[in-house]
Amino acid sequence: MNQRVVLIAVLFVAAGATTWLLRHLSADRGTYEEIAFHDPDYYMEDFTTLTMDEHGSPKTRLYAIYMAHYPDDDTTELLKPRLEIFRIDKLPLYISADRGWVTSGNEVILLRGDVRLWEDNEAGARVLQVDTSEVRVLMNDEYAETDRPATIVSKRSTVTGTGMRAYFKDSRLEVMDHDRTTIEPAPRG
Repeated sequence: MNQRVVLIAVLFVAAGATTWLLRHLSADRGTYEEIAFHDPDYYMEDFTTLTMDEHGSPKTRLYAIYMAHYPDDDTTELLKPRLEIFRIDKLPLYISADRGWVTSGNEVILLRGDVRLWEDNEAGARVLQVDTSEVRVLMNDEYAETDRPATIVSKRSTVTGTGMRAYFKDSRLEVMDHDRTTIEPAPRG
């Protein structure tokens, strides 16, 4: 008889807990429905956009194999983005990555994964290459930076370090925490 009383008491406690839980969950139901979801409102495949400067000349071209726009924060996610940055009286700079994210207003592009910045000469030969894992590009400032390890390879030198700043107008790179520089000797001739 003692076991029956304990079993009935456990069933009453379980029924009471279930009733309380159902009331508690139904009270939060209104706030659950009001939560904004981070779902895209549109997407594109093989996306390309070209921005122009105030004189009508190309400023940047952005490619991606997939782009999704999110209306809740007006951001854009990119898959396999490639950014082409046009410069006055210079050949363009290129930046590619595995993934990207563009802020509202297109002011900042965050590139992640296998990030590569490079410049080719008129013949198409690589004259500069920077490899890292994350880069923030500030479009209005014509500037990029990373606080991650980076490797800079030019015609005869390789520089490694952590943190880098790139100034597009000046074609200038700064390594913040220099690790190592290797310079190959000039060819004899």
